[in-house]
Amino acid sequence: MVIHKMPIDAKGKPATSVGRPRGSNKEDTIARLLPAARQLFAEKGYAQTTFKDVGRAIGISHAALYSYFPAKLDLYLATLADTQALLLPYYLDAIANSGSLRERIVGVLLASADAHDRDSSITGLLAAVPIEIRRHPELNEALIGQNNEVIEVLKGIFAEAKKTGEIQTAASLDNLVTAFLGGGVGVALFQYGMQNSGSLREAMDVYVSMIEGLIFRTE
Repeated sequence: MVIHKMPIDAKGKPATSVGRPRGSNKEDTIARLLPAARQLFAEKGYAQTTFKDVGRAIGISHAALYSYFPAKLDLYLATLADTQALLLPYYLDAIANSGSLRERIVGVLLASADAHDRDSSITGLLAAVPIEIRRHPELNEALIGQNNEVIEVLKGIFAEAKKTGEIQTAASLDNLVTAFLGGGVGVALFQYGMQNSGSLREAMDVYVSMIEGLIFRTE
């Protein structure tokens, strides 16, 4: 785990600047902090993002951040959880308002695209998680075995589709979710990386047409 050293004064004691600023509201500060951290982690990556970067982005000292998160790992995990929580209600709504697996898949893809168009740092952060985990053992250790609500929801709709016979495949739920997320995330990540001027919703509409077999002319 990467642990930031606490600033100390000349007497070797913790500096008085460390701690929550007087009169600050923890919930309000975190509500500003997590989106700023998401933007920085998305653009600079885990390794290159510092407490100084995040503090500067919201106008507080990096020392003050230690009263909210003792280490960058804790800030990253909180940012990731917050980002997933932003998406989950839209996924659940798309699933609840759809009947077939096809409709649910389309709903989730388009909900992801709409979230990206509102804030592209959502894509930038989430798409980089598998790479960050491979690069940083402390992330892998912290995240392994954790219950990812988004993935569990997707596994649930694929499992239901298997039971009802809507899909007939020997593929595991893990592989079904991997293929589904990999395709959708790939479109979103390309859009994010290339900084295309169009909306992701437009590109995702094309992707949906492809997986539904509607883009190719049949003889």
